[in-house]
Amino acid sequence: MNANPGTLGIDYFIAHPSFRTYALCAAILALKMLWSALYTARMRGRHRGYINAEDAAVFGAGARAGTEEVAAVAHALRIQRNDLENIPLFFAIGLVYVLSGASPLGAVAYCWTFTIARILHTVAYTWNLQPWRAIFWGIGILALLGMIVHVLIVTL
Repeated sequence: MNANPGTLGIDYFIAHPSFRTYALCAAILALKMLWSALYTARMRGRHRGYINAEDAAVFGAGARAGTEEVAAVAHALRIQRNDLENIPLFFAIGLVYVLSGASPLGAVAYCWTFTIARILHTVAYTWNLQPWRAIFWGIGILALLGMIVHVLIVTL
């Protein structure tokens, strides 16, 4: 991808296999983040775990707002927080990695490894499966580190 970025349209990037891999994984991870938010909402509704009085009044069918999160809601929020600590790094580093000339094979290896690891991490987190949760988290971190090292090597 050695052209002037100012003259390139989206068709140029979509035509590049590395970018397509990144874009597909980014879209899947965005959906995964939305799932996590919906899961939290579901846990709030199921356990009537509302902190905000207005939420309890509208969605709680007589539930009162609490001062602490219900355990199931707190667990769902930790899944969301973990996503927010990891997936935006992929959005940024993955894009820079691809734009720095990643090979199609490298993009497939790193992007899909991270994406699958994050999905499996969420499954393990949802079902309280340790040490699998930590293992899948670590695999995702290693994929990010691989992309970071590539970017550093190419740019230094």
